[in-house]
Amino acid sequence: MEEQTAKENANQFGKWPFSEGELTAGLRRHSGDPRLKITAISEREITQRRPAIGQLRGIEVQADGSSGAALFTLVLKENMGSTRVGSAGAGVREVNIYLTFKDHLPLKLPTLICAHPRGEWLVMLHLPVGRLPDKWSAADYLLGAEQLAILHDRFWGLDADLSTYPWLEQPLDASREIYLKGARDDAEKFMHNRDGFLATTTDLVSITERIIDNIDLVSAALKDSTATLLHGDYWPGNVLIHQQSGVTVYDWENAAIGPGVLDLLSFIQSSSWWFSPLPLPPDEIAGHYRTRLAQAGAHNFSNDEFNQLWDLAVMWTFITGWAGRLARTPDTLLPMRLEAIQQVVISPLVKAVERQLP
Repeated sequence: MEEQTAKENANQFGKWPFSEGELTAGLRRHSGDPRLKITAISEREITQRRPAIGQLRGIEVQADGSSGAALFTLVLKENMGSTRVGSAGAGVREVNIYLTFKDHLPLKLPTLICAHPRGEWLVMLHLPVGRLPDKWSAADYLLGAEQLAILHDRFWGLDADLSTYPWLEQPLDASREIYLKGARDDAEKFMHNRDGFLATTTDLVSITERIIDNIDLVSAALKDSTATLLHGDYWPGNVLIHQQSGVTVYDWENAAIGPGVLDLLSFIQSSSWWFSPLPLPPDEIAGHYRTRLAQAGAHNFSNDEFNQLWDLAVMWTFITGWAGRLARTPDTLLPMRLEAIQQVVISPLVKAVERQLP
């Protein structure tokens, strides 16, 4: 009978990247039951699926333990390579955040059950139903800004300590040349497509040329700003606000070292891109972040200091992110998003260039 059960279990696990032993050990740690045994495993639909770098699959696990039958609802995340050629793999960063930083982070993370040592896959408890990202209220955005300030305050000025973890992205330091090469390659494609939709309807080509000519100045000025631990892709799609209380932050594939303004800009730009108009002005979100950061004792920005840093972040984020995404987007799709491109990307970029690169 036991031999029959073992064969059935082996067949059940054939389509999963993890073994029965790895999942059993993880569930035993989580439940505190050393006698727990898996009796069945099946795929289940994931609710509230959000954009992610990796592939997500739902799992339902039935088990027997000291207290009888148990049911676990889990999520398998299979990370897809590197987010940038020459950098550590996305999975390596994410799994190391769980294994190295979870006890030090002032934010709640999903419960990790088991994972591949290089992060090729991670199994976590399925998160409860929370506020849908497109339903966030003004209070939710202020709470999101607060949580970001709390994270940045914890690691403010600790870039020398953080740099001992080579798997963290360092876009303005150790990985700077990788980022700059990618930025120049993307800008080249963008600038050479002079017959493309954005080239003929906007000033993005000339703006891109201007920033590329000054990219060393931009990156050096950002590097001189105090660094902290960055989430790297902080926006409502990666932040779960629970229905009752509490916040869980996930998808740490882009964890990095750098000035906190890069996370704040990502928060505001991504939110505006997907959910415009926001229930409150972006300036109010940024102001709340600054206030909470000052209250925590990390740093009190003057308006001039913050505005300059913001402009630099806008230019850096465009060159190392938006330029490549827009260059790879088919011309047939761009007209449908032109208003969002103007509001979220071009308008702030024009102002930043005019102020910082006269």
